[in-house]
Amino acid sequence: MLDSAIVFTYTRAAPGREDKALDAFSAAMAFFGTAAHDGKCEEPIPFMGTAGENFILVPGEYRALGDLLYTEEFLDLYTKAVFAVPDIRYQLGAYGQGVQDWMARWARIGGELALI
Repeated sequence: MLDSAIVFTYTRAAPGREDKALDAFSAAMAFFGTAAHDGKCEEPIPFMGTAGENFILVPGEYRALGDLLYTEEFLDLYTKAVFAVPDIRYQLGAYGQGVQDWMARWARIGGELALI
């Protein structure tokens, strides 16, 4: 079940590094495109906002996405991207049923700790 996604957020390339940023974007789309073809995630969804706030959403299953984030290829790719786009960030999170599962766990543990 698709219940999670990696979300990359960024605004703009470092001045003078626009070509490196474009290379990093292309490499990321190729990396996640190949991973999607191999069944490790869904196709990446890039979003470019009118206010300059952009993101790439990579849907998939939580554990499979986490595995992708620890490959040498991804770590090298992300490190290169940071040099070109200093404000790039990513997080692995839940949506849909994944949010409901996380909230159920939060409520259960909060109850066990007598905090809610």
